[in-house]
This record gives sequence, structure tokens and C-alpha cells, in this order.
Amino acid sequence: MDKKDSKLDQEIIENLKEITPPENEISDINPWKIPINSITWGLILTTIHLNFLYLQYILPTIGVILVFIGFRSLRNENKYFRTIYFAAIVKLVIHLLNIIRVATPLNILNYPEPAIGCVLTSFQIFIFLTFHKALKEVYINAGKTMDSSPLIGATLWTVFAFLLAISPLAETWLAFITMIIFYVLIIKSIFSIGEQLDDTGYLLTYAPVKISDKRFGRIYFALIMVIGISFNISSNHLKLESKEFSYPNNTQLRESFIDMGFPEDVLRYLENSDLELLKDLVDVQVENELLMFDPKEIEHVEGTENRRMISYTYEPRNKNIDARTIFIEMPEKTLYVMQYFKWIGGNPIWQDGIMITGNHEIENRAIISSGLFYSKNGGEYMADFPYLDMESVERHTFFGTHWAEPIRGTFSFPIGSQNQGGYVLYRYGTMLDDRYLIASLFEYLHQSNPIRIPYTRTEDLILNGSYSLNNNYKQHYTTYESIRSRQITNK
Repeated sequence: MDKKDSKLDQEIIENLKEITPPENEISDINPWKIPINSITWGLILTTIHLNFLYLQYILPTIGVILVFIGFRSLRNENKYFRTIYFAAIVKLVIHLLNIIRVATPLNILNYPEPAIGCVLTSFQIFIFLTFHKALKEVYINAGKTMDSSPLIGATLWTVFAFLLAISPLAETWLAFITMIIFYVLIIKSIFSIGEQLDDTGYLLTYAPVKISDKRFGRIYFALIMVIGISFNISSNHLKLESKEFSYPNNTQLRESFIDMGFPEDVLRYLENSDLELLKDLVDVQVENELLMFDPKEIEHVEGTENRRMISYTYEPRNKNIDARTIFIEMPEKTLYVMQYFKWIGGNPIWQDGIMITGNHEIENRAIISSGLFYSKNGGEYMADFPYLDMESVERHTFFGTHWAEPIRGTFSFPIGSQNQGGYVLYRYGTMLDDRYLIASLFEYLHQSNPIRIPYTRTEDLILNGSYSLNNNYKQHYTTYESIRSRQITNK
């Protein structure tokens, strides 16, 4: 190369040194941009919760994936990034365990929420402060000074958010708006970390990985879905401890009950001890109704062309329940009630629920006996309710909130079983007078969907009125007037 060519090359180099690339191209070659943006978006998605379309589970899952991917890329930069990388793994495990909790009966247990919140908040603060130390180490290695760090602000925001959540101000709009403003400012400042690190001139070498980011994200997301759905389906099919059932021998006492009007097909499920308790009965009244979950609607048109009247009737199709309420009046102003139900068609295997209510001010109410029955493979079986209780609870209805003491139960029948049903015999209570008119309400919620996340017992859904306008929810309302009251009325 001659001196003339050498001089030309030197001039080209000098001219290129004065040229500044466009800002968007600089950002494209910024090695810190991808991991920092991944971490920041992960923090956003794990912080904001949208409680619809399962986004409260989908977005945090994506968030923990992004946090892990971001710190995985930086784990070889210094010991602090390596520490956060392991913390991100712990975060993945915690999220998986939380999904299992939400999808199973663990979700309805009582937990010391302030203590758990304190532990999780401390863990998040540890990540922020270690992240701050990791960035400070990068500046030291680059021979630069870190003037400030948005991660200190993020730490203070996290502490303030936790204290606000456990304070009386948690539900106020002023506190919410203030927190959101500071949250947006902190997130914006965390996004700028990548540009600040690029200005240090410190060269970043991505840590080698065996599984690509995209593949890891897909595997973890699929794992969360499979585990969450599998645990939820298994939890919503309640197991029964069944025993073979044979019809009891006919006795004189049973014959006397039938003579009083007690349905024979219902009576066979009562133990002899139950009949001994009720042997002094003075009256039996049976109220029955067919509860149709998929009725066929039939339209009737009457009248002339100018004045037409349209009415509707309903006929049963595939899913129905034979519901019967049997009132048993006893001496000394005492009343017993037997609530009986039997499926005609249908497939009650995914945690159905019942609730029985009446006049709650009556004293001495109690469950006497109960049971579930079904047939399978030519055999007859009986089992106890997996859950059946009578306790004072706060009930939310269309008419407001009030305290009640309902009988609530949850159950499932084995897959492939037939002729499923059950009963609850309970003492309605002791009346103040022998003249009374009382009411009984039997509520049934049939669940046809095996997936319900978060996990909730079906009788709690009835209690909260969540399905009051759903066709899978049915009511059987009946009343009973005492013998003495009827005698006075008929005079």
C-alpha cells in the first residue's frame, strides 16, 4: 500500500469517528437492554393483579418467567447477580406452590396473612437490595460511580405498600392513587437502568444456557397449567368412603311409618335408631318437586289474533332431581324434617352442594343422621357426606346480608355410578307454641365443570349467592302447618 492510499484510509477513519449512529440503533446494540427490560416487565406482571379471565394467574406466571430469564442472563457478571439468579429460582418454586394452593382445598384454610405477607415482602426487598448491590459492582468494575439507584426507591415503595395494606387506609382512594403514581415513577426509572449501564462502557457477556429463553418459558407455563388444572380436577371430585348397602328387614315399626304416609322408598335409608327416635310421631306430610336442570321450554299461544296471550310450560329432559321434604310432627311441639333428593339422569361427580334453611330463631336444631346412596356395577352403596355441617354464618343474598344457621353439605359421586341421591334428617326445633307455620328451603347447586380455580367449596358459593341466576342452581321451597294450627283454622 502506497502513502497515498494510507493517507486516504486515515481520512476515512477520522471522518467516521465524528459520525454518531441514530439513537434507535444504539439501543439495539445495548447488551443490557434485553435482560433489564425482561426483569422490569417481570416485576410489573408480578405486582399488578387483574381478577378476570384468569389473568390473576396468567400474568404473574409470565412475570416470574421474565424475572428468571433476565437474571439468568446476568448470573455470571458478579456474585450478587448470581445470588439473585438463585432467588429467581426460588420465586419460580414459590409461584408453583401458590398455584397448587389456589387449586386445592388448601385455598380455604385460614393462614396468618400478615406473617406470610411480611415474609414475602422481606424476600422482595432482599431481591431489590441485592439487585442494587449487583449494579453497584458493575459500576465499580467499569471505573464509574453510581450516583443513584431506582432500586432503593422500589424498596421503599414495597415497604410502604405492605404497611398500607395492613392499615385502615388500605381501602381509601387517596392511598391507592398515591401508590400508583409512585409505582409508575419507579417502574419508569427501573427501565432506564439499561441505558445507564450502557453508558458505563462495561461489556456484558451473556451467560450460556442449555435451554433457550423461549423454550424455558413455554415449558414452565405448560407445567403451571398442567399441575394447576390436574390438582383442581382431582380436588373437585370428592372421594367417598362407601360401604355396601342392603335394604333393611320389614318390621312392625317400619310398617307403622308407611301407614302414616312416610314414603317407603325413602324410609329404607333410615336406621332403626332413627325410627326409634321418631316412633311417637303424630303427623307426616310429604312435599315433592321435580327440579329440572335442563328443562324443555314449551310455548303456548292463546287468544285471538288481536289479543294473544303467551305462556310457557316446562318438561323434564336429561338432568333432574326428585326432591322431597318430609315433615314429621312429634309431641311436645317438636318437629323433625327429612330432606331427600335423588338424581334422575345427570352426572353429579364434580362437587355438588346443598343448603337447607328454615326459621333460625327456633331452638334445639340439630342434624340427626345423613347419608349418600348410589349404585355401581350391580351393587348398592351408602356413604357419609364428605362435608356436612350446621353452623352460624353470615349469608349474602339479593335482599342483603344476615346471620343464619343453615345445614350445608358438599359431595361427589363416583364416576360411572347411577341412581345417586342422599338425605338429611334433622330436628327442626322445639316450637314456643303448638300452633305454628314454618318454612323449609332446600337449595341445590350442580357443578358440571370440573375446573374451578380458585378452589371453593360449593356450599360456600350457595351461601354467597354466586349462582342464584344460574340454571345449575335450583330451590325447593315448602311449608308445614302444625295439626293444632290446622284444627283452629278449620273451625
